[in-house]
Amino acid sequence: MSDRSLLFVPGDSDRKLAKGAASGADALILDLEDSVASEQKAAARARVREYLLAHPAHRASKLWVRINPLDTPLGFADLAAVVAARPDGIMQPKTCGVSAVRTLSQRLEELE
Repeated sequence: MSDRSLLFVPGDSDRKLAKGAASGADALILDLEDSVASEQKAAARARVREYLLAHPAHRASKLWVRINPLDTPLGFADLAAVVAARPDGIMQPKTCGVSAVRTLSQRLEELE
């Protein structure tokens, strides 16, 4: 089955995460990037990790995480926080070339 509906959900709100889960979307993109204010980044990272751990496999929606760009310390912190919680995928924002994809791949291999 293909994913036809993707819903971006800010990772800093329990209410929005619960609402997203009830949406029926094929995939939820738990956002740690643009939808989260700078001062809320660490709290959102922890909240998304907890959400992933509380919703293991066999759920109605796939759970992806959109991280901050890997050319910032936030991107690496996002990966370190969520990879062990086993999201269905990682969405890399503002990718500017093959080297960014390779960096993500390398970091994922290290963390997995």
